Amino acid sequence: MSDFDKDRLKYLFPLKELRAGERLYLSKTAKIHHMEFGDQLWARDSQDLIVYLLEGKLDLCVENEEPYLLNPDDSKAFHPLFKENELDSHIVAESPCELLIIDRNQFNTLVDQEMIVPEQSASSHISQVDTSIYNEISQAIENSTLKLPSLPEVAIKIKTAAAKEDVGIDDVSRIAESDPAIVARLIQVANSPLSRGVEHVHSIRDAIVRLGLTMTQNLVISLSMKQLFKTDQHILQLRMEELYRHSVEVAAISFALSKKLNRFNPDELLLAGLIHDIGVIPVITYIDETGLEIQSEKEVDSIIAKLRAPVSGLVVKNWDFPEAMVAVCEQAENWFKNNSNEIDLADIVIVAQMYSMLKNKQLDDLPDIKKVPVFKKMFPDEQDPNFVMEVLKEANDEIEEVKNVLTM
Repeated sequence: MSDFDKDRLKYLFPLKELRAGERLYLSKTAKIHHMEFGDQLWARDSQDLIVYLLEGKLDLCVENEEPYLLNPDDSKAFHPLFKENELDSHIVAESPCELLIIDRNQFNTLVDQEMIVPEQSASSHISQVDTSIYNEISQAIENSTLKLPSLPEVAIKIKTAAAKEDVGIDDVSRIAESDPAIVARLIQVANSPLSRGVEHVHSIRDAIVRLGLTMTQNLVISLSMKQLFKTDQHILQLRMEELYRHSVEVAAISFALSKKLNRFNPDELLLAGLIHDIGVIPVITYIDETGLEIQSEKEVDSIIAKLRAPVSGLVVKNWDFPEAMVAVCEQAENWFKNNSNEIDLADIVIVAQMYSMLKNKQLDDLPDIKKVPVFKKMFPDEQDPNFVMEVLKEANDEIEEVKNVLTM
């Protein structure tokens, strides 16, 4: 079928009641039937089919009624030509016509189908509509009909190389050199206050020596992340850009907190902050590619807010990231997370998220920070939330430096 025909499915009754992914599936199994002037088709011969007019004109003949001349723009053309209980109805082509033929049994199977959202999403107050969208995305991923965002090639190569025991500085340098933009930004980071180098470095090799292989790997992934947040739809692109800015701020705050607490590698927290919302990309891609009808930015926000965590987990698992990074994605907005006495990556990202929201006066969904277990665990001797605000003010220059590096 043509793209126009596929797009039409979301307006046809009762197909419009299906989930967008199911309509996409039907479009792949649908058939086009051509009729010439004077050809007839009877309802009794089409009981297992759902038939729509796509092109041309025809007379719709229902028993005991006058024939009705139908064209594709008529409101009746958005309904099946034959009702199930009107076996004596028939159509007569008044011009060359194209009919869309849907298998009724396939449609009924999709209507009756029940899908279950994973356990980690069950407690997130996801509505039936959002659950359906999540399941469509999951099924599309499993069926390879919706591609997850892929790490850029240079990031994949360096990640693969860094996992080898015998990898050396020269090996990673040669891989990095394939992407001049990454080379320039790694050298910039190596010369910035973030790495606290004394002498100015000019080569990618010297930059990697200063940064180390682990930090280089994390930075290459982080620095290439921006190019993933793209879509062709204007309203969705604005949301994508806003979410990337949020991820950058959370990453920068996580970086600063890591250094202040002397917990984990700061570059590891930088990456954790950047990927915590990576699930927005397949969600927005799904909305874009399947033609899901979005009425407003508020509706986009609602879908993203409820699906970002479980879908982010799917993406990071697909990238073969460590479980600690998967936990960051799934727990980044679980304000009352309290599953261990040890501070983990997710804890720091949670606090970074909260302070980002405070800074931007996004207070509607924010709990009393003094009652948040992660805050008490991270700052046992400082129960005043203003303490961390002072910490972040002291680190403001460093936070801004990180944000500049990630957004250039």
